[in-house]
Amino acid sequence: TMRTLTLATLGAATAAAALLSATPTAHACGGFFCNRQAIDQSGENIAFIYNDDGTVTTVVQILYQGPSEEFAWILPIPAEPTVDVGTDALFQALARQTTPRFVTRTEIHGTCRNEPGCYDHWARDDADGPMAGGGFADAGVAPPAGEVDVRFRGSVGPFDVAVLRAGDADVLRTWLTDNGYEIPESAGAELDHYVALDHYFVALKLLKDRETGEIQPIVLTSENNEPCIPIRLTRIATVPDMPITAYFIADQRVRPLNFMMVQPDLDDFGLWTGETRYFDAVTRAVDDAGGHAFVTDYAGDVPTISIGMDPIEDLRSVTEPGPFLRELQSRGFNGDSQLLGILLRNLPPPDGYDAQMFYNCLTQGWCETDADVVAHLEAVGFDPNGLVDDLDRGIVAPRNQAQDWVDAGEHLTRLFTTMSADEMDEDPMFMRSAELAREHSNVHEAVQHVDCSEEYFRWTAPTRLVLPSGRERVLQEGVPYYGSDDEYCEDRYGGDFRPGMPTERLREVSDERGVTPGGGALCSASPVSTGFGAAALLGLGAAALFWRRRKSA
Repeated sequence: TMRTLTLATLGAATAAAALLSATPTAHACGGFFCNRQAIDQSGENIAFIYNDDGTVTTVVQILYQGPSEEFAWILPIPAEPTVDVGTDALFQALARQTTPRFVTRTEIHGTCRNEPGCYDHWARDDADGPMAGGGFADAGVAPPAGEVDVRFRGSVGPFDVAVLRAGDADVLRTWLTDNGYEIPESAGAELDHYVALDHYFVALKLLKDRETGEIQPIVLTSENNEPCIPIRLTRIATVPDMPITAYFIADQRVRPLNFMMVQPDLDDFGLWTGETRYFDAVTRAVDDAGGHAFVTDYAGDVPTISIGMDPIEDLRSVTEPGPFLRELQSRGFNGDSQLLGILLRNLPPPDGYDAQMFYNCLTQGWCETDADVVAHLEAVGFDPNGLVDDLDRGIVAPRNQAQDWVDAGEHLTRLFTTMSADEMDEDPMFMRSAELAREHSNVHEAVQHVDCSEEYFRWTAPTRLVLPSGRERVLQEGVPYYGSDDEYCEDRYGGDFRPGMPTERLREVSDERGVTPGGGALCSASPVSTGFGAAALLGLGAAALFWRRRKSA
């Protein structure tokens, strides 16, 4: 029964978490495995495929969250049923193409004053700044001591990425520590060195969703052509407002049958400014509907995705585990829960060895001379035929099947909701509907209007945000700068006039400078400096600082 499948899956995930938590230390990513499996149910993804023979295939993925190892990378300078198993790759690929996005397009009206690069100013003998006395060349302006200038913060692939620089190494270390980067003592001198050179730093760590263990999806195919999510069973082990994402590959759009269709408040400026999470906006809309509602995230053509895999029959002749694993990695196999489970059955680690570390060391050759490992491998043996069979059944075939579903599909609908345990009292059902519009974009665009004139730099100009509905918000009123280019460079370097300062303080500094009569600031602005070139960025990549974060005891 579905109940049996659900509880058995939960138990298996819990057992895996217990097994993998025995050893507290993990190397940074390099082999197959860079994170741990986990235990608490935190979300559900489900896909329904309408087949040509009238059956519906249901693919269910249950996500679990829990403690995991993390690593940090700091780079100075410049991603009924018949029962079968599916692949997480299907959900990952669909999510990449259909997740709601709130993008802002910028329109600049008029012409702003060119912002001085300040290079020539600081290079003068009489200038008191970072270029005084020769020194190093830099295209931008160093942040004042005591502050970190965060140039970018967001998600890139599996990473939480920050691009930043600081005028003080201790402040940089504090920022990194406060934001989850554990900095070893040995890295202090290197950080000091690059801060002194006024380098940028790219800081990366794994996103939370990439730290979450994912069990292998269950695939159920039946003649029931009215898809249903058996949500009532989920309240056994759930979290408040658990996210549920449902994908429907069919010949037309799909809608809930016994739940309402709602829309989050897209007139919320916070969705574009980062003040509001889409998750929270959906939760509010669903709660207003009594907890029984879905929103449509996407409807339209099935996106083009590529998740199929080539045959691996030739690996039956690879009789050593290290070369076998290296070949798997080169062919695109991922270090996920499916692969881990298969390796545990076919190539168990020695007693006391962390499983993920064991497979990483075989992949990278760290332990080829370890007497204990060598003796263990001789004792347990290695059967490439059995491993190939399991890989075919557990990974290759499911991915190719998912590719076939996507290739044959005509239309994709993505529905989303959040539900707490007390709202999981009715199983949502769904139906195809020719009445609804075929297309519903997942991309929502607002326009940021920058009203330029010669008295404003680009970052000080009046700016307003206009939502798709036409609703407007003033993001900043605009502050003119009345000083000369040289005065601007002094104010910017001294921390008196820079982005992030309160508007009133910016006005005070500008008013103190006054308007320079005849050939002043507005007539002598130099072109904006373009900064380091691509070659310079690549050249500094070799100076990356790389370490692992150890799990606290």
